[in-house]
Amino acid sequence: MRPLIRAYDMGALICFCAMMGCVLLEVAARNIFHFPTTWAEELSRFMCVWTVFLGSAAAWARNTHIVINILPRRLKGLPKRALTLMNQTLSAIFILSVWVGTIYIMIEQYEAKTTALEISISWFYLGLSVGSTGMLIFHGHIMIDSLRNPTPSEKATS
Repeated sequence: MRPLIRAYDMGALICFCAMMGCVLLEVAARNIFHFPTTWAEELSRFMCVWTVFLGSAAAWARNTHIVINILPRRLKGLPKRALTLMNQTLSAIFILSVWVGTIYIMIEQYEAKTTALEISISWFYLGLSVGSTGMLIFHGHIMIDSLRNPTPSEKATS
């Protein structure tokens, strides 16, 4: 699992650096050389989408997304386990819905082209698909792990 997480990390880092490079190039071209590019802004948006979704998958694998955990911290034993499983199931349904919706949009919008780059708009949505695929893989691993290994407080109350 670690090599896959590193691949998502590296992909997000590469996309972020490319996005920053495009933004810096556009700022310099427009403000210093007075010769704006037609493609840098579009490519930077493209890289932003990829950065967000590749980074989200890596964050999901590490369980570092922002959470509100007031209720889970107050519960113990079976109620806490039931809430955790319900949370994980609903998250899996949501991520799967995003993945299915992304695939649908990619198919429907395949013919649509971007203005400056003149590539299929599906390349933008592919970032969502790759990111949500990673989230599904990592979430499945997290769910299996939590079903196999209850927390120490749950073992004590069982």
